[in-house]
Amino acid sequence: MHPDTFSGQLRDPALVSPDQSHSFVAATLELSTQGICAKPEGHPPRLLAWSGMRMRKNDGGALEFYQGGLTVSSSDPDILRVVESLAGNDLGNDISRVHGDTVSGPWRTRLGCVAFVAFCIWALVKIPACFSAVTDGVADSVPYSADETIGELADKSMPTNGTEITDPLVRGAIEVMLNRIAPYRCLPDAEFKFKVVRNPTINAFALPGGYITVFSGLIEKATSPEQVAGVLAHEIAHVTKRHGINRIVKAAGTATVLAVTVGDMGGLQDAAMQVLTAVTMNGYGRSDESEADQEGVRMLIAARIDPEGLAAFFETLEEEQDGEIPVWMSTHPKPGGRAQAVRDQVFELSSTPDWEPLDIDWEAVIERLDQV
Repeated sequence: MHPDTFSGQLRDPALVSPDQSHSFVAATLELSTQGICAKPEGHPPRLLAWSGMRMRKNDGGALEFYQGGLTVSSSDPDILRVVESLAGNDLGNDISRVHGDTVSGPWRTRLGCVAFVAFCIWALVKIPACFSAVTDGVADSVPYSADETIGELADKSMPTNGTEITDPLVRGAIEVMLNRIAPYRCLPDAEFKFKVVRNPTINAFALPGGYITVFSGLIEKATSPEQVAGVLAHEIAHVTKRHGINRIVKAAGTATVLAVTVGDMGGLQDAAMQVLTAVTMNGYGRSDESEADQEGVRMLIAARIDPEGLAAFFETLEEEQDGEIPVWMSTHPKPGGRAQAVRDQVFELSSTPDWEPLDIDWEAVIERLDQV
């Protein structure tokens, strides 16, 4: 075999049936300056470019290379040497992790210079950062029952611009997703109530206390229940990470913060509707949205729901949107960037994925939506 050619395996959902999407097929791996070309017998070759590729050692000791939904692996001990010579610049950190080395960057040699800049930045943000820390602490001390009270009030008056869909088949599909995801929430006290609303907007939102609204436009755009489950996990994460109550406390101001410390919740309730209306229209801040993405993917992995559905949904939106990004994506990078972030997280957290398809007849759900 050529020195830069190795025996290996390829995982490509396009080559197998949906219930075998995590299966590998045998392939010859050819390494070049462009990347890894996987050649499965009887199928066209697949190229994984070095740029944007990720690498790790799986539980069996084989090296896995991951990019854009494709994964190749090889147990040949010589492959790492060739990868280092061809892709050292692109995979340097991953190669170091495989070797068990501490990953370091050139900044370590210039720490003295950076320290002065860091001090100046710290001085500029000290006062607002201190206030943020105070409000974070107050929000953490607010009992979760406050989330439930505020969420219930908001849910009754939050405009959805559509009628509620009560059809058992449609609601049953969302309930199956919730039942799979909810056991892996990070906040045991959180319980969830949901409604499906007739609205063509590709959207879903969650209020404090677990009140979730799913628009029919989101369901109709999705091609599988796993895609909607991914968005639902993101919204559940907003609830369990208490992003709503934190935003309300911060927006309410110093006087309300002081009132909350002595048990006066009136100020929070007064501010809640304004904050939550803005959130459902414009999304949370970037850090909250990123945290909800990461926590949502964690729950999907724990529930054995394939997060690739969420990544594929982002790519579908990127291909089909006409310059208008859905509300729940407005504070993020482009959909393609979010798709890659999902795949990177799956790559880091799940070395041997064993996904369990959701027990939902998706075609029947879409058909029923057209009838009710």
